Amino acid sequence: MGSPPVEQHPEQLSEPLVWIVVLHYQGPDHTRACLQSLRALKYGNFNVLLIDNGSPDRSGDALAAEFPEFSYKRMTDNLGFAGGCNAGAQESIGRGAEWVWFLNNDAWVEPDTLSVLMSSAGKHAEAAALGAVVYTPSGDGYVPNGGGEIDFRRGKTYERKRAEPGADTLPCEWLSGCNLLVNSQKFQSVRGFDEQYFLYFEDTDLCLRLRRAGWQCLLVPAARVEHAGGASTEGDRQTWRRYYYTRNRLLFFGSHLSKAQAVLPLLSIGMHLFRHVLVLPWRGAKGRRQLRAELLGLSDYVGGRFGKAECLDW
Repeated sequence: MGSPPVEQHPEQLSEPLVWIVVLHYQGPDHTRACLQSLRALKYGNFNVLLIDNGSPDRSGDALAAEFPEFSYKRMTDNLGFAGGCNAGAQESIGRGAEWVWFLNNDAWVEPDTLSVLMSSAGKHAEAAALGAVVYTPSGDGYVPNGGGEIDFRRGKTYERKRAEPGADTLPCEWLSGCNLLVNSQKFQSVRGFDEQYFLYFEDTDLCLRLRRAGWQCLLVPAARVEHAGGASTEGDRQTWRRYYYTRNRLLFFGSHLSKAQAVLPLLSIGMHLFRHVLVLPWRGAKGRRQLRAELLGLSDYVGGRFGKAECLDW
């Protein structure tokens, strides 16, 4: 659906074709702001694919009407971040995308963000994925989050690496999926996102597999994205965040290490959950809901139940 791409000049077509995949699940105000920021991009050769990832209110239909210059696809079911992005990538690559930029619907980009990212991509043939510095709201301003680090010993992931002043790029262990530019061929070679994750840790898993295949994941300090965070898991859906984060943290560290290597990180995660068992029941209804979601995540990990959770319809 959507109107044909805007006519482009020959010099623009010499730039690699980028398809921007925006995954929408409710929160139309966030998505509208995101799409408005994409209208101002200076990069010459891009298209946008808006995907309504099974929103029960079908709010993507109205957004598609507001932004007729962008392509639109509505899924009949919520495929999660991993499944929705894979569907968007498949469609984009089928339309000739050399690069796919996955962008959260609660992110806003500056006019030169994609140009800066693609400039770095052109300089680094070893790069499979690149990401802008993510600025998240904190108090009266925004705090920058750098590239990701993985602590396999303690079973933790971080967003805290900072580039040296003037550095063009910074190799990272993982990049945030809220703005993730991937090379189409390299993305396909590792079979895209692992849909077992559904939501959370799918970006960390993808980056690790890309790096193990011999490529790099690069943070580009000169590129900037602002990210509200948590638009798809606001309100009552915060239990989703607790459940998927717990289950997928266990899945990530349990699946990427040998049994012997996984003992320490899984024990560390187990101790974290045990502390919550002791503390959260005393924090009212909210604490008890959080604990229930985390224990359900643990239960499903132990039972080998992945993908979309069937236990969250409550």
